[in-house]
Amino acid sequence: MKALVLYGSRWGGTVAVAQRIGRSLSEEGLTVNVVDAKKTPKNPEVFDLFVIGSGMRADKWTKETLDFLEKNSKLLQTKKTALFVSCQMADRAEPQVREKAKKRYLQDTADQYGLKPICFGFFGGFLDFKDSHGVIVDIMVRVNRKSLRRNGLDTTKVHDTRDWNNIDAWARETANKALRAN
Repeated sequence: MKALVLYGSRWGGTVAVAQRIGRSLSEEGLTVNVVDAKKTPKNPEVFDLFVIGSGMRADKWTKETLDFLEKNSKLLQTKKTALFVSCQMADRAEPQVREKAKKRYLQDTADQYGLKPICFGFFGGFLDFKDSHGVIVDIMVRVNRKSLRRNGLDTTKVHDTRDWNNIDAWARETANKALRAN
């Protein structure tokens, strides 16, 4: 089975998630291409499984991943799909907040493009406040620094809550569901 792991990333955190998913799918016997959504393949119809994900900012997927979903929605409706996001909302302590975000980011996105994914992945995020995240985000961080610290986010350190064991397990589950559906 041939799988495409297509990802969108703004600051690089989702790149590592996509690569890890690709490695785990490969270990389950799939032939895997891991591709940045900025460089989409010319012949997507050759893939049997599409694992599509994005880092989130302001509750939005990257433009390139949404463009891929829009352009290929008819094809994707005929293929096995899985969607994932890597974001800070997955780290929220309040279960109702996490579940609301998970639904909005994953199920609502699938519904928008008529997809019936075999799996949804909702993973923690990665932030390095030493790097610029764009003028607006940088200003928001500076203005809200005290509030962020009150909520347990130390802006002097890298904030990495990606759970690699969870990501591996999700990728294995995705591979096994895809292979069983054959």
